[in-house]
Amino acid sequence: MTDIDIGLDSHNRNRSHDKADKHNEDSSSHDGHDNRTSKSYSPRHTGRLKAPPRIAFLLHHVRSHPEAYLVAFSTLYFRLFPIIFTHNSTPLSVYLAVVLVFIPVKVILAAWRAYNSSSYASKGRKRRGSFLLPSNGPSTTGRAKKGGGAAQSLLWLCGALFSIWVYTTGISSPFPTAASIMAHSPTLQEQQARNSSYFIAASFWNNEDILDSWTKQALELIDSLGRPNVYVSLTENDSDDNTASKLLHFGRELTRRNITHSVNITTDLRGYPPENPWHSIKHRMGYMANLRNGALEPLERLNRRFANVIILNDIVFHHTDVLKLIAAVGGDDVGGPQAKYPMSRQMAKPGKRRMACSIDMDGATVYDTWVLRDRCGRPVSGFWPFFTSEEDKKAVRENRVLEVGTCWNGLVVLDGDMLLDPPLRSKNADWDAATLRFQQPPECIISECSLLPLAITNVTGGAPVVMDPSVIVGYSIGWWRYYAVWMRMPVVRLWMNIFEQGYWNLWWKLGMGKGLRWAGLDNGKEKNECIITGWPRCESEERDYTVKGGIRLGK
Repeated sequence: MTDIDIGLDSHNRNRSHDKADKHNEDSSSHDGHDNRTSKSYSPRHTGRLKAPPRIAFLLHHVRSHPEAYLVAFSTLYFRLFPIIFTHNSTPLSVYLAVVLVFIPVKVILAAWRAYNSSSYASKGRKRRGSFLLPSNGPSTTGRAKKGGGAAQSLLWLCGALFSIWVYTTGISSPFPTAASIMAHSPTLQEQQARNSSYFIAASFWNNEDILDSWTKQALELIDSLGRPNVYVSLTENDSDDNTASKLLHFGRELTRRNITHSVNITTDLRGYPPENPWHSIKHRMGYMANLRNGALEPLERLNRRFANVIILNDIVFHHTDVLKLIAAVGGDDVGGPQAKYPMSRQMAKPGKRRMACSIDMDGATVYDTWVLRDRCGRPVSGFWPFFTSEEDKKAVRENRVLEVGTCWNGLVVLDGDMLLDPPLRSKNADWDAATLRFQQPPECIISECSLLPLAITNVTGGAPVVMDPSVIVGYSIGWWRYYAVWMRMPVVRLWMNIFEQGYWNLWWKLGMGKGLRWAGLDNGKEKNECIITGWPRCESEERDYTVKGGIRLGK
């Protein structure tokens, strides 16, 4: 009972205090000085929190120059995110920021402003300004009138059409479809009509990172050529990762699809230590020749004619690029400036083409500069467009097939007759030499991948080896995406045609194009490297070609 009385008494006192507070507030409202003092300490009248001066200045600067910051932030995105674009240059990053972000945003905001201005004007209301979008007050109208209504409308229309092109065609895939390549290649059409067969060979070691991409594109290629028409030969040795298990899984998938194949997994082939199985460079070349011949071994027992032999390194590639190389061996050039929409050209050449190569990019340059030589035997530069003669440079710029002396560079398509026993060769094989295989190195040092095209040239003479610079492969998915996909998108090709070509032309004129050129093993310190003689002369006005048996190796 006492507790209840105390509680009620306390409640009554609280009510009396509330009334007193209300009375004090009413009385203080008549005292100006007291009123100001109470407001300064009352939470309800506390002023808004102010940002630190530097942040406030930055925010004010961003609002004052929104377009500049839009371009700057977009440029940083394209320049500093290597996971997506690997290593865009700063000028290219600025260009991408303008065409992919700035122009589309400005066009959209201009359309929105025009729509809202007419809507607000019809209601007699004024719209408040915001970031990137000014108000519809008199100043904006005045500026629009000064700029010229018709000219400004035309400018926005051009920007809108360009933005539509950028986000439809400009960023589309640079790869043509398999059907379009076959439709423009007489070689592929003829082979398809005859149900020609193809032999695919590849060797692997510690390639787990790229095998998912490799197997996916290989299956796409097989479906394009026809499953009954393809034989796949895969070899692997002594991998430390999951390469062997992935290849065995791929073999089971080939079995499920009724694709004839062989998967040869070996151990203890590399010897000790496994990361360096060769005692010298010469020993390494012999070791690699044996590995590559191991992948070609089924050719000796299949008793089957193959129109082409496709040899793949441990690379990232696109299946349509293999079709382009098959067409190139047959004499067709289905690349060119319109890679997405192929145009076939029959190349003027002496004799028959026997071998076509891709170009392998890694880092900021061509990877296999040891093997790659122009048709006169000169080494290439690591800088685009790589070659010495203006004719070859032009072919690279236009993505046209060009003649080379030697090449390998990750992906090769060979005329099948050279690798078959004589009874299996076609009637027009024109190959009287022994069955072609990778040779053991001579006394001097040379890559086994150079010996193969040199052997072909010595047998046939002329210009049997070509390269298609539009066929780009890589040794990692990131670099392949950068060079084969991103750099060949139409919107980036536009940049290359307008800006980069002039830059690289100046680079070569200043004499810096010879940088990253192959200077010999160990930068020329290895004195036992082979010297190749018998190349055609490129200085003569008339086009010169290699004669049969003219290539010689010496120290």
